Amino acid sequence: MLSSTGLWAGLVLAGATGLVAASFPAPPVTVRLCADADPQRQGDLALQDGLDRYRAIAARGGWPVVSGGPPLEPGSRDGRVRLLRQRLALEDTAGTAASSDAEAFDSVLAASVRRFQALHGLEEDGIVGRETLAALNVSAAARARQIAANLARRSALPPSLGPRVIIVNTAAFSVEVLEGDRRVLQLRAIVGRDSLPTPDVSSRVTDLVFRPTWTIPRSIATKEILPLVRRDPDYLTRNEIRVFRDSVSGGGEVDATAIDWERVTRRNFNYQLVQEPGPQNPLGGVKLVFPNAFDVFLHDTPARSLFSRYRRAFSHGCVRVEHPERLAAYLLPDWPADSIRAAMASGRNRRVHLSEPIPIQVVYWTAWAEDDGRIAFREDIYERDALAAGG
Repeated sequence: MLSSTGLWAGLVLAGATGLVAASFPAPPVTVRLCADADPQRQGDLALQDGLDRYRAIAARGGWPVVSGGPPLEPGSRDGRVRLLRQRLALEDTAGTAASSDAEAFDSVLAASVRRFQALHGLEEDGIVGRETLAALNVSAAARARQIAANLARRSALPPSLGPRVIIVNTAAFSVEVLEGDRRVLQLRAIVGRDSLPTPDVSSRVTDLVFRPTWTIPRSIATKEILPLVRRDPDYLTRNEIRVFRDSVSGGGEVDATAIDWERVTRRNFNYQLVQEPGPQNPLGGVKLVFPNAFDVFLHDTPARSLFSRYRRAFSHGCVRVEHPERLAAYLLPDWPADSIRAAMASGRNRRVHLSEPIPIQVVYWTAWAEDDGRIAFREDIYERDALAAGG
């Protein structure tokens, strides 16, 4: 169970693969460390304590490197198991009990491996495979720099965001709702791929749109949709995508079958594509609208299977939410559950304005403190930690 001590204390969910260590200096970090700090900032204090611990481990020479080879798993015997025990014991506050046979991979060691995997957003199978080995072999000094980077970016945020807030942590593929220092909702998320990263955003959710149409961005329309239309003239009709002249060309709907798509290029593409609600629409049954300069939003998705992955960077930049009906139910407490399900299943562009908009922070936290003081880490998928640390 991860920390519920405050807004900045951490997030729960399956996350990413092992971190690739970055080479950047550890800058001085300034955070509020007074004893009566706002409850929403208690996680900063714990993260600062973690930074001190990891720097101390690094100063003592760090931890041993576990060499590569076949996966280490419960029941196996391997000379590397002794090093694995030593490595985990330096970081696992729950303890990695000594064994009469230090080279035997026993159940106690497997439990310690699973705790490590949970802290790093890896598959919790108790097996030291490629991803787990990579995370184990990130040095203590690199972890300290990662913590410092997160303290630096967190110190720039407001000391309090009010009585309730939606937090989207793109590094952890997470959406959660906090009321004060209590987590009331937690959901998995899919975020922008490495080449199309989800930006950091500070805003307020003002509206929900049920069964939204999708106005396809020009970049997607020209790079992805146009080649498909050229190969398959029925593509637009089959996927319920309507074609409109863009505003420069006077607007108005156009018969897609009357267009010679072979003569249309990215440069002379003067259309706007709008997909109707339905099973092919990637926005699914609902989207959450919050004003921002990047035109990103949270939304449902028909691609449910992707939520089972522990590394979930697949979108064009918006955030797809698992079980968005739960988030809608929280934001619309007067709506019965069956009304929400019905609104997500039928209709078109039904906009519901929130009487009390809720703050939303889309953040990028690759390290945070758990309630027991342990530090959770995630892969720096967008390679932002060096920038945050001033490297």
